[in-house]
Amino acid sequence: MRVLPKPVPSDDVLTSRIAGEKHDNAVEAWGEAGWAQVARLCRFFDEMGAKGLDCPPSG
Repeated sequence: MRVLPKPVPSDDVLTSRIAGEKHDNAVEAWGEAGWAQVARLCRFFDEMGAKGLDCPPSG
């Protein structure tokens, strides 16, 4: 497990619509990957018997 760095915008992100969209997509994918990792950890600890968890289903 590792923490992925948040995508850094390129210099042209403010002047190019396409660069802005690419950056938005990269940030969205980064966030989704992070939350998927949190969900896997939640399910792991739920299976280990941790109490009070409300984990999203896999998949």
